[in-house]
Amino acid sequence: MRGKAALAVWALLLGCRGDVVVAPPPELLRCHYEDVQFGNVPVELTFYAADRVAADRAAAAAFARIAELSAMMSDYALDPPSPLNRIAALAPAPVEVPPQLFAALELGVAAHALTDGAFDITAKPFVQLWRVSRRVGELPPAERLARARKFVGIAGLELDPEAGTARLARQGMWLDLGGVAKGLVGDEVVALLRARGFPRCRYHAGGDMVFGDPPPGEEGWLVEVPDLRVSGPDGAPKSLSFHIASGAASVSGDVYRFVEIDGVRYSHVIDPRTGLGVTDHRIACVRGRRGADTDPLATAGLVMAEDGWRAALRRGGCEGHLATRR
Repeated sequence: MRGKAALAVWALLLGCRGDVVVAPPPELLRCHYEDVQFGNVPVELTFYAADRVAADRAAAAAFARIAELSAMMSDYALDPPSPLNRIAALAPAPVEVPPQLFAALELGVAAHALTDGAFDITAKPFVQLWRVSRRVGELPPAERLARARKFVGIAGLELDPEAGTARLARQGMWLDLGGVAKGLVGDEVVALLRARGFPRCRYHAGGDMVFGDPPPGEEGWLVEVPDLRVSGPDGAPKSLSFHIASGAASVSGDVYRFVEIDGVRYSHVIDPRTGLGVTDHRIACVRGRRGADTDPLATAGLVMAEDGWRAALRRGGCEGHLATRR
């Protein structure tokens, strides 16, 4: 009887030509989720799943991880200070920091070197002045810029990999991981979704996007940048668009965040070498392997001379598009 039962099972598995009949894969659902993270940034997660309940759980886990990491890297939380702000609050003493924050700080130091100082996570004193300027519509006073300059400089940030500590050289220095955090977090979120069995996924936070495998039947995820005009095949200008999978893309510009003072439009992006908001109306898009790579380079695209920026892209293993808006 046992042999007959086995034969019956094999008969069900074999087709008329002796081929094994493979069940079709389950239909994948497109699951889309939105939440506000990083203080006030809309974050979108999109991925394909066979099980909606499992997808809902994965999205909840991803948003919880984003909230944990963004709280760790926040430069706003002061009472109590975030792990990032504790470094400034306890300066010049070394402060033990979580591994993910240490990795972000290392990335900031590397981005500073890659961009010849055009990207600097110690530029928070300048950023603070410009946050006030955007509210009151006036340039920062020259004497305040001069004072802030004394507390800006990547050489004042010391990292000890063996001890897992970070130290700012003096009181008055502060750190700002804008231009680093969202891309780095996106890499971790896509890794989390892959580990949970959802490789066909996309993370989108502000101008930063990280992608897993492409959607079913597609070559990649479609990215469109309406405000960045490039030359089409016929030479006519068109909006930048491309497909991407298993990679990252970041877009930075002054389309929405800027202040106009005395007829001059200043971007929210600060040139750490001068302490001033950039006035070239640029928009930059960078494509690369990781959000940790594309995020700071997109910011630097608004600050650097184009030749220097493209050299930085090559050194960082990325490619990019840059346009100046009139």
